[in-house]
Amino acid sequence: MIRKMINFRVWFIYLMLLPAYALTNTDKTEKITLNATQDTSIIILPKDQMKHQLKNYSAGGKPSLVCSDIGSMFFVAFDTFEIFEELKILNPKQIVSVEISLYCLQPESKTPQQIIARRVLLPWKEGKQKFSSADKNDLTFNSCLHRSLTWNKPPAQAMLKEIDGDHPSDYNGSEDISHRIDALVKIEGSEQRYIWKGNLITSAFQFWLINPDYNYGHLFALRDGSEKVKFASREHPNPKFHPTLTIFYKKN
Repeated sequence: MIRKMINFRVWFIYLMLLPAYALTNTDKTEKITLNATQDTSIIILPKDQMKHQLKNYSAGGKPSLVCSDIGSMFFVAFDTFEIFEELKILNPKQIVSVEISLYCLQPESKTPQQIIARRVLLPWKEGKQKFSSADKNDLTFNSCLHRSLTWNKPPAQAMLKEIDGDHPSDYNGSEDISHRIDALVKIEGSEQRYIWKGNLITSAFQFWLINPDYNYGHLFALRDGSEKVKFASREHPNPKFHPTLTIFYKKN
């Protein structure tokens, strides 16, 4: 009789604690890290070095990504569609936070350089390492509307206030990149990783979860700086330096 009473109490306590355990387990945050699926730099040279001022030079396939004070910048994109499907991340609320990590190879100055990230609003492809006008969907931010314009000449980098990549109507239109800055990082040295994160980076991937066709990634460019900064691209020979995306999420 005593043994039966003990067994009953054990089972009663177990049943009482089971819902709390299940709730705690559901709220547990997991993480997954992905490599970039696409990246390229748009290179702007000084006028005395650039014979074709009205054409873009896209440096896809190189081991480094570069941004400079005279207009060079780069794109990085992460295809998250399959991993969201695989992990059953179906609701934006499951995405707790997101971090984009880039490995700095070489700042050419000891002065800190501030680098911003903005959402890209138009499709692009990796470049062919040559000066040329872009074919449709070839190598630039907006090959259809600005095929013969470099990024540092209007209306290249077209931005309109309140067009920030938060709505489907912001994409595939006349704007190249978002007006709002998603994140800013101060680069203070080389041979280390820097992370772009925060609510706006996270909300970008929450939006792209529901609208995967508009995931054109981010543009990275100098905001305040006077020198060239180089980061490792996905083609860098050392895979430890490749651009990465870390997603912190909750299971469905």
